Amino acid sequence: MTAVKVQLYIYDLTQGMAKVMSPMLLGKQIEGVWHTAVVVGGVEHFFGHGLQRAVPGSTPFGQPLQILDIGTTELDESTRNELLADLAGRYQPEHYNLLKHNCNTFSNEYCQLLCGNTIPLWITNQADEVLNTPMGQAFLPMLTQMEEQFASATSTGFSGSR
Repeated sequence: MTAVKVQLYIYDLTQGMAKVMSPMLLGKQIEGVWHTAVVVGGVEHFFGHGLQRAVPGSTPFGQPLQILDIGTTELDESTRNELLADLAGRYQPEHYNLLKHNCNTFSNEYCQLLCGNTIPLWITNQADEVLNTPMGQAFLPMLTQMEEQFASATSTGFSGSR
């Protein structure tokens, strides 16, 4: 079995605006609002509206801001697909939570399964970092209400984009 590289593609969903606006909004600077995807075997995997796959760098998020080598895996494509099928049950659109169960949660779990390594803490801890600011706490009820509305719309058959 040949070792296959496992990479983390990191995107800033704000395209630089978080870095500029966060000191005013949060009282501290954050570098970006991170979306991550795992690239293994020439395929980019990410959690958005369920588990999705794409040609690396061709997602709606544009080109990654950074690519990190996470490790290598000895798992073949068939085994990797079985892992993804197992993960798919927990990564359905209705299970998405902006702060606690998101693309970064998926990337972290999938990387651990593939090669035993986690993604960087500066990505997985970002929600807590934001929530530990006064404005982060002020935004929390609004974010919770928005997610409840999306969940309600999804469960009633609304198929609009998020």
